[in-house]
Amino acid sequence: MSDAKMAADTERNPYPEARSPIAVLDLEARIVLAEQAVIARDERIRRRSRMIVHRVQDGVLRHAGSGIVVAAGTVVLSWLLGRRMPRAPAPAPTPAEGLARDAGFSLASLLPLVWPLMPRSVRRRVTPAMASTVIAFAAPWVARLFRRRRRAPRR
Repeated sequence: MSDAKMAADTERNPYPEARSPIAVLDLEARIVLAEQAVIARDERIRRRSRMIVHRVQDGVLRHAGSGIVVAAGTVVLSWLLGRRMPRAPAPAPTPAEGLARDAGFSLASLLPLVWPLMPRSVRRRVTPAMASTVIAFAAPWVARLFRRRRRAPRR
């Protein structure tokens, strides 16, 4: 095979282990070519895996740093706000809130039955565990939003 044809073949297919030898070679030459192809493939895999690991480490460190800053800011802000405002005693939960909490847990337990009917875009972004957790926590909050305020007794 001529050098020009081998160069053209290499440009079309940069992976030598995927090419089949056209020239008739003795067994030793075939073994040497196969070993060289495997070594080249392993080197490419090592290089790409190092590149992926490097990207992941850089990204994790960058995002972890911003996450730590946000968490620290949240702690400081909540501490400052907590110092300035006196705490009022928490109101007793109403029967409607207890019912909403129980309904939230019931809905969360039924979520696996409804999950296949959810739109694909939702299923791609949200896991069933995350959705059931949100439902279980959100149901009492929604009940608190619709809580009726008690009127002060008239004199």
